[in-house]
Amino acid sequence: MASPKKDYDVILVGGGINGLTTAAYLQKAGLSVAVFERRDESGTFCATEEVLHPGVKMNLHASMLLPHWAPAFVDLELEKFGLELCAPPGSDYWYFLPFLDGNAALFASHNAKKTYEMWQRLSPKDAETYRKIINFFGPRLPGLLQHLLYSKHTDESFLALLADFENLPIFPKDWLWMTGPELLDCLFENEQIKLGVLSAAAMGGVETINSRLSGPMNVLLSLSIFTVDGAYTARGGSHDLTHSLVRCFVHYGGKIFYNCPVEKVIIENNQAKGVVLSKLACYPEAEFKASKGVISDLSAKPTFFGLVGEEHLSASARVALKRFDYRGASLFTNYYVMSERPNFACSAKFPEVNNIFEFNFGAETMVEASRLLDSVLVRDLPPDPPVAWGGCFNFCIADPTQAPPGQYTLLVWTIVPYEIRPLGGQEKWDDLRESYADKVEEVFVQYLPNLKTAKLARYVNTPHDYVRRNPHCGGNMHPSGSTNENQFWSWKPFAGCGAPKTPIDNLYICQSTDQGNYTWLGASYVAACELIGDLGIARPDWWKAVALDGAQELWRRKGITQTFSID
Repeated sequence: MASPKKDYDVILVGGGINGLTTAAYLQKAGLSVAVFERRDESGTFCATEEVLHPGVKMNLHASMLLPHWAPAFVDLELEKFGLELCAPPGSDYWYFLPFLDGNAALFASHNAKKTYEMWQRLSPKDAETYRKIINFFGPRLPGLLQHLLYSKHTDESFLALLADFENLPIFPKDWLWMTGPELLDCLFENEQIKLGVLSAAAMGGVETINSRLSGPMNVLLSLSIFTVDGAYTARGGSHDLTHSLVRCFVHYGGKIFYNCPVEKVIIENNQAKGVVLSKLACYPEAEFKASKGVISDLSAKPTFFGLVGEEHLSASARVALKRFDYRGASLFTNYYVMSERPNFACSAKFPEVNNIFEFNFGAETMVEASRLLDSVLVRDLPPDPPVAWGGCFNFCIADPTQAPPGQYTLLVWTIVPYEIRPLGGQEKWDDLRESYADKVEEVFVQYLPNLKTAKLARYVNTPHDYVRRNPHCGGNMHPSGSTNENQFWSWKPFAGCGAPKTPIDNLYICQSTDQGNYTWLGASYVAACELIGDLGIARPDWWKAVALDGAQELWRRKGITQTFSID
């Protein structure tokens, strides 16, 4: 390594799970690819660390793992490279929202009929509405996911989507121009069912559900896909997904340079030619050339204002980027270790909940949900009392290896604004760390009473901790920025960019707001497809999977008959 190879076909800036997925596809296809990562390890937001005591593995960000939806799960053989997805054994459900009256809204894991039957207990009329919706979408789900997550978004594909949805049952004709809450008010009557769907959609970001276009699309995703399949954890923690991607990439000859932050992308005649490393890198200010393309795994502003430079951008691109919006949900996180299995208060009516991997809590009415949305979007004070709609996870019931025997780990993500300007700015989160964690806990024990007696330890992450860890996220819970109507579909990450392509020739981006915000590896797959297509290289025979191929193989192996519709 005294004199590393300096010339590659493709250079990728950033070693997150999206960047690694793109890199692995291209390397396996026969190109020579180098990844440059500023940290000493891959997967900044898909990490598992022992931050409390030895043997307690805490997933510090990505916890809702969905790689089995992605073509990459099959094409890159992620299980062969060590990925083992885990769900609670014997559980028919993946998500629930509990209420203080003892009720709960449950989402089934593999059977739409079970969701329907559970919702009948809350509202027979709303359950019938759900049946009509899922019977329309059930046969379309694999194709819908492929269209939404694993295909390049164009103006033409958006018009095609509208045409496909012209005959949607129950939905009002103007549903795409509603916010998420407005659409739910049109569809359902029961407040708890509305909150159940809205809380699941909110995990994509509250700015998403409160926007036109992206808001109702996220509700649609929650009503269709998330009511018949859900997320997993990984054996040993979320970082196992990162490890499997690294192993795949390296196995096929890829090179990762750690502790090598990139200072800039080399631009000649509006064409990306390579990168220059920072003076703080292991190879200070070294230049590396890319003959076929440079790909950024960073979000829009650090990519174009940082790596590229404004001098290489048109006036319209600069204006669009200055308007790029990171505003939205940030995550305040309580991690817990318990000495006994979590036992929820609503299990008296719904015993199934004690064997469900993911949940939320806190908003009991749509009015309280609106208060949450408003406080986050105006960057105001953190909600009081707190609302945990960012996702909460009961890890050890799915994977006991994430804690010592007899111990159980929980993550509680409370949605808050990042900047909290009335208190003096984001740095004030350091002062609020323990006091706000106490407020979260005061709410949580109302839903999980045995936390009082079984709590062994607590660890807290604030929104500012996440930004310190991954500055390019801009304070949003998703590193690629806000998924709102101005940064959605063919106008992402900004109008005129055309992601994964960019205004700079041979420069691509594999972080985009509506396809790269989850662990479903969408933006990365699209970027790999786009670059290989631009090079005129035919996809190899192994590059052929489509959405849900991996999920269907998992279901077959487990003897699960997936039911996408209701008789």
